[in-house]
Amino acid sequence: RPKLPGMQPLKILIVEDEPLIAHDLEAALNNLDYSVCGIAYNPTMALDKLAQRQADLVILDVHLGAGLADGISIGQVIQEKYHLPFIYLTSFTDRNTLDRAKETYPMAYLVKPFEEDELFRTLEIALHTYSRLNPRTSNDLQRFNAKLADPLSTKEMEVFADLLACLTNRQIAEKHFLSINTIGTHVKNIFAKCGVGGRMELLQAVQGC
Repeated sequence: RPKLPGMQPLKILIVEDEPLIAHDLEAALNNLDYSVCGIAYNPTMALDKLAQRQADLVILDVHLGAGLADGISIGQVIQEKYHLPFIYLTSFTDRNTLDRAKETYPMAYLVKPFEEDELFRTLEIALHTYSRLNPRTSNDLQRFNAKLADPLSTKEMEVFADLLACLTNRQIAEKHFLSINTIGTHVKNIFAKCGVGGRMELLQAVQGC
């Protein structure tokens, strides 16, 4: 499906050792206007993809086949080093695995097999939860904006706040009664002025302010 100019969808990394499930998940995410920035089929690939720092969110299979590192080990790395929201994907979880998983603070769990609408709800809840854990007041945003060499306009500030609340481009467009194309242009300008390449980088920049 063609992408409208200026659109910056959330970029999602899939970590799943079953190619069929991974590609079904990729297709579902594309249908929901998310962007898949990579698929990792094992822990080594997952760590390599994470090191590229392209992902805004990770969907992570708990069980990654044989090996010393499983999905929960990767979740621990994400939580400690990359500070990204992530969702665990699993078909079954014993008590011990569940206890380990909880210690890594995932945003949500998605159970296989999943339906597209269930995937959408899970992502929405995860992103909303993550945004609530990282609240920013209007004064915070104004102080951040005052430090920019090229400050954001009033409308860009409104879109900026919505980005930090993890709304999608489509949701922001509906909220402001604007086209997705127009919101995409605002998002592109915001990223350029703030010197970031994506939404999570933007959130991290504000947190470090």
